[in-house]
Amino acid sequence: MILGFIYASLSTIIGGVTVVLTRLIITETDPLSLAFIRYGIGGIAVAIILYIVSTPPKIQSGDRIAIILLGIIMFAAFPYLMARSLEDTTAARGGLLFATMPLVTIIIGAMFKVEQLNLTKILAVLCAMIGTGIAITENIDSTAPRALVGDFFMFLGMIAVSIFNVFSRPYLLKYGNLALMTYTLFVGVITLFILAVIFGAPFNGSLSFDMRGWSIVLVLAIPGGTLMFLLWGRALSSISPTQAAIATGLNPVTAILLGAWILYEPVTLRLLGGFLLILLGIIISSRSQVTASSSKILAKE
Repeated sequence: MILGFIYASLSTIIGGVTVVLTRLIITETDPLSLAFIRYGIGGIAVAIILYIVSTPPKIQSGDRIAIILLGIIMFAAFPYLMARSLEDTTAARGGLLFATMPLVTIIIGAMFKVEQLNLTKILAVLCAMIGTGIAITENIDSTAPRALVGDFFMFLGMIAVSIFNVFSRPYLLKYGNLALMTYTLFVGVITLFILAVIFGAPFNGSLSFDMRGWSIVLVLAIPGGTLMFLLWGRALSSISPTQAAIATGLNPVTAILLGAWILYEPVTLRLLGGFLLILLGIIISSRSQVTASSSKILAKE
């Protein structure tokens, strides 16, 4: 249980870093080309790790369609939507919108009877949602005039991640974290490549980075792609989707602090107030889950 929260927290902290770096480099490329090259490099790294540490399991025929759909949703739709959103919104707002994921995950999980709602979960998510609402009502027209457009795409991205959170768990347990991440990444990267060739410009200047640009891409791809998603997969194999998603409150904390340092984005009282409520939601949820697990252990004894 505790290890699951640690994995989820580390993954979302890295995610906050990727939000800032994506915002930093997106003006030099297009969203589809950036998503393809980032996850293409990350996918190669995951595949190498898989073949070194184990024999890749064979996917059963009945699971193939589900895994293909999960790959398209998580590693094609989400990367594009995130990159597209950061063309218009700030890193701070993008990071804060990650905090909507617990609510979306809970709703989707409850609809399909994967998660059971209780008052504590609802209270934790409401804290995070109120904090997010307070933060994104900040007037930032001078910094990002089309921020609401970017916010919309980021929210769609959170829906994509939430769907993966809810429906990937059986396959994570069946095939293992590393194998599932490799297979779904492969599907997502192929999809991104096709879309980038049709709608982007990967062969016409969108990937003409200088040394600084390629350094950012490599950071986005390896720690920001491979490591982040392997940690997230480990979290989902240890704790429930909602428990893992609550840790996304650490994403905006990282994004806002780094955004202020690297991108010179303002840190305001609204942002700080939003932080506090998001962190309160994380604490409430974490304490609730730990208490619930302890109660089950005592009941068995």
